[in-house]
Amino acid sequence: MNAFFSANNNQKVANVGKEISPFDWYISADQIFASNVEGFENYSKIFSLEYRISRSAVFDKVKVADSAVMAEDVKIHMGPGRHCAMIQGRMAKGVVIPKITVKKTQYISEELAVLETKEFSKCVIQSFERKGELVTFAFRYASYSDSYIDYKDDGTKGGNAATQIDFADWKVENS
Repeated sequence: MNAFFSANNNQKVANVGKEISPFDWYISADQIFASNVEGFENYSKIFSLEYRISRSAVFDKVKVADSAVMAEDVKIHMGPGRHCAMIQGRMAKGVVIPKITVKKTQYISEELAVLETKEFSKCVIQSFERKGELVTFAFRYASYSDSYIDYKDDGTKGGNAATQIDFADWKVENS
């Protein structure tokens, strides 16, 4: 089984003579999700997420003139569970979810470390789909923050970077 889809958080994967643990993605939102992973009790494991932010630029001779930054719906792929009914209910009612958080984790030096954090604010579920044991739902959002933490081979933090984009107020901040 591919390490990405592994249900065992402690499984080790060989990487050029070294042992690294596979990473997992987790999602949290509005008391919809739950797990038995310490520190992630209000999260559920997801298989993957898809999102796209793009810029439509118009050039004025040598510089970018007026342009727009656009965000497409975020798609989450995961297994079924009680969260399906809650997602569908919030979608049908048009509930604005204050924040949806997605985190990429990995065991580093026997500790569960967060490698990436994506926070989407003022979210509305746009669609829900189930194909066999795969659930996919999509949501629209008003603002977004994305942060990354790098780790060195010895398990110590190597640095971080972050950005925030507010599509409603057209503000962008970088670290």
